[in-house]
Amino acid sequence: MEDIIFRIKNMETVFDFLQRMVAEKSFSVCKEDWFRIHLDNLLDYYENGLWLAEYELDEKGMIPSDLKRGILSQDGFYNFLAEINDYL
Repeated sequence: MEDIIFRIKNMETVFDFLQRMVAEKSFSVCKEDWFRIHLDNLLDYYENGLWLAEYELDEKGMIPSDLKRGILSQDGFYNFLAEINDYL
């Protein structure tokens, strides 16, 4: 379980960072190589099934309740992608 919590925290940090960079620097950051590297890591997290597995664990109450869940929300990352899509 420790590896799952570590991964969720890590993905949450990356997600928060990308959102903050877009908010602070505008959508122009979406073209930066470093931004794409971080975004690709998040996309891989969603596409490889880890996100779904961890979302399901959270739904079953198996993830600590004090853990931030922005990355595990069904709409959070999807809405972010929709917001930045035209700038990628």
